[in-house]
Parts: sequence; structure tokens; C-alpha cells
Amino acid sequence: MAFAIVALLVLSLLIYYYSQSKSSCRCPLPPGPEKLPIVENLFHIPNGGFIWLEYAQMCRKYESDIIHLGALGNSIIVLNSNKAVNDLLDIKSSIYSSRPQTVMLGELMGWGSSTVLRPNDDLWKGQRKIMNQAMPPNDTQRFHPKLLNLTHDLLRALPHSDDVVKTLRTWAATFIIDVTYGLDVEVAETYLPTAIAVIESMSIAAMPGAFYVDQLPILKYIPVWFPGASFKRKAREWSKMRIKMTELTFNSVKQKLATGTATPSLTSVALGKMDHKLDLAKQEELIKTASVTAYAAGSDTTVSALGAFILAMLMSPEIQATAHLEIEQALGPVVRETMRHNPVAPLAVPHELTQDDIYKGYFLPKGSLIMANVWSILHDEEDYPEPDLFNPSRFLDADGKIDPEVKDPTIPAFGFGRRVCPGKHMALASLWIVVASILACYSIEPELDENGNLIKPKAKWYSGPTLFNHPLPFKCRFVPRSKDVEVSLALHLSA
Repeated sequence: MAFAIVALLVLSLLIYYYSQSKSSCRCPLPPGPEKLPIVENLFHIPNGGFIWLEYAQMCRKYESDIIHLGALGNSIIVLNSNKAVNDLLDIKSSIYSSRPQTVMLGELMGWGSSTVLRPNDDLWKGQRKIMNQAMPPNDTQRFHPKLLNLTHDLLRALPHSDDVVKTLRTWAATFIIDVTYGLDVEVAETYLPTAIAVIESMSIAAMPGAFYVDQLPILKYIPVWFPGASFKRKAREWSKMRIKMTELTFNSVKQKLATGTATPSLTSVALGKMDHKLDLAKQEELIKTASVTAYAAGSDTTVSALGAFILAMLMSPEIQATAHLEIEQALGPVVRETMRHNPVAPLAVPHELTQDDIYKGYFLPKGSLIMANVWSILHDEEDYPEPDLFNPSRFLDADGKIDPEVKDPTIPAFGFGRRVCPGKHMALASLWIVVASILACYSIEPELDENGNLIKPKAKWYSGPTLFNHPLPFKCRFVPRSKDVEVSLALHLSA
């Protein structure tokens, strides 16, 4: 009987959504898969791995850089070109910069108040202000000493790593915890398991189509014990991890401030700028949310970018040799090509359209999820010939200088319009320093078999549902390029 009632409610809601999705506008929707009655394109929405490639294939099939899918009354628009993204998300950012409601990530897991998922309201503006105060775009020096110290730690750890991705993840999590909360390596280690698990859960839940409850919100009322309600059990556990991460780290900063032992961090800066004439509890909640969001947004993205770089160097020894010969000149193109070749977030976090719009003669309905296919933009053959080839020289002109005519891939890689990542400048600075340090100190070479022969490296990427694009665990050798590096490693190991 209970199942029949739920089924009746679901069917009624489906019919309601379907009737509400109809519009009187005479302009057609963008092309896309044929819609079925009621459920529309529910079963056409990719929900596995590499979904950006599936959306790109759809766009090629329908010969359009903008396609439309409908699902249970929800409208999904995929933008597959730099022009479409610029025309809508940048030029019309006033109506294209909100965020859609996410039931799994926002409601059930409790991330709805975070900067990444908030619409353009006062809560979002308050959190952005906190981040900009701690990480102003024109100042990358506040956390520069932290970055240098931890980069030295990474350089010493890499030669002894049997899992490069794991080593990078630990390093990145430690660095972001230090920047966000001012916690040193020893203290940060106690939070790393929870922090890394939080990031992994978010990257899965943030994928559009990963959980049907986002298309059919009524499912959130299903009891946890109900058959098929495993998503609710996951959400409950993931929410507990979020709360643990948020509260423990924030309280640690407050204790350090009280004892005068706090080091500069996003959280300590924000707490120091609180207005004591206003509600302190509300201000602290805002800082908590901004801080944990900054950590979540900065950790896995750095891992993905650095993992892609090391793997690219391993697979392209001739490029690595060029960078070694002229590191200062060649490094800029290497970093740019790393960001372009395997972008960190191939399908950017969806935007929400806040009013009806017309584009290229197509009707774009209010409330649509707008998904920018960053992968397609950065693999456009017109902008980047032979896009699947890792080729940093594509960014250089005949004189060996950065060619301003070649589009900078770091622009779409960090978001669009009013939703550009506030930590973009810090992410690029940290990536530049780490890449330069690794190339200056080491040659990245394949592993050896038992006979001392080189093992041909293979590049494999995670194919499960996730917002981020990162390589699977791999092994390689970091061979010191000078006696100074060898001596430094020896001193570290003997210490």
C-alpha cells in the first residue's frame, strides 16, 4: 500500500512537471534527443564517467553548439563552444550566474549554504567578501611562505612515493588546510582522512544526473530504510563528514586565536574582521561556511591539475626535455597546456538561468540548468589544432614568446561570469611554483622492471561519476637532476 501511494504521488508530480514545462513562446528549444512523454530525456542524461565526452558527442550529432534536454520538468542546456559560453555566461552574466537547487548535495548533504551552490543572494555575497579579503586577487604573497615550505616537502616526498596521486592528494589537502585554517602539517594530518573523504563525496554528488533525486525531488521523502533509498543513507553519512570537518577545523582556529598561536589563514583573517556591533553568531556561521567551501573548492582541483602535469611529462619526454632546457621560457606554455589538455572540471558547475531568454533563435526557459562543456571548449580544433596532442608550443609565436592570438585556457578552466573562482590567482600561482620546482629538481621517468628495462607508461583516468577529471594512481621515478638535489634528499632522510 505504501509503495502504491508513493507511486501515485510520483506520477501526479510527473504530470504536473510536464504540464508546467510547456511554454507559449513560439521559438523552438535548442536541438537535442527526442523527448518521451512525461519523463522526457530522463534516460538520455549521462550519469556515468566522462559525461562531458557524451555531451560533446550529442552536440556533434545534432550539429549544434547548444543542445537541450528535459527531464521531469527540469530544463538542461549544454553549451559546447567558447562563443556560446561567452555570449551567455559572460556577457549576460546578470541572468546566467545563479545556481540551480541541488537536492542531493545541497539539501540532503547540507551544502546548500556553501558559496559554490548559493544563488546570487546576500549569503553568497558575504562569503565572496570573506574570500576576497583573505585572498585578494592582486596579492599572492600572504600565503607564499606556506606554499614554498610545503612545496619543499612535496619535492622530498615524490622520489619515495609508490602512488603519485595519493602523495599529491595528501600534499594538496595539507596546503589548503593550512591556507584556510592555519593548521600546520602535524595538526592537519589528523583531519586529512575526513577532509579527503569530504571532497570525494562532493565530487560524486555534484555531477548532474548522478542521483535521480535531483530530477525528482519528491524522492527525498522516501524513508531511509525503503528499498532503493541507498542515496539517502549515503547522504546521511556524507553530511556527518561535512559537519565534522566544518566544526573541528573552525574550533581549532578559534582556540589558536585565543592563545595567540594562530597563523594567517582565511578563517583567522575573517574572524579578525568581524563587526562586533552585529550578530557575532551569524558572522561566525558565515565564516564557517566560507572556509569549508574554500577548502572543498581548492583541494581536489589542485590534485587533478598536478596529476595531469606529471602524467603528461611522463608520457611526453620530449616536452619535458624542452622544459628542462629553457624552464623559464617554456614553463608558461607547459602550465597552459596542462590546464587545456585535461581540464580539472571538464563540465563546469551548472549555472541557473533566472529569466526566459532567446539565443540564436532558440527559446531558453527560465530555471534551466546551464552546463558549460569546458572539455569541448578546450578541445576545439579551430582554437587548438590537434587538440588531443599535448603540445605546449601551440601557445608560442615564431619568436618563442606567448602568442596572444591563442586563447588562454585558464580563462574557461576557472569558471564564467560572476561565478569565476575567487581563488583562481592563488591556484595558478601554486601550480606554477610546484611545476617549476618539480621540473627544476627532477626528471620524471618510467619505472624499471626487474631487469632494469623501462616499463612503458600508461595513462588511465578515473571513469566513475565525478565532477573532477583526475588520473588513476600511477607510478614513476623522480630522478634528481643535480647533486644539490641528491644532497638535500639525503639530509632530509637522515634528519
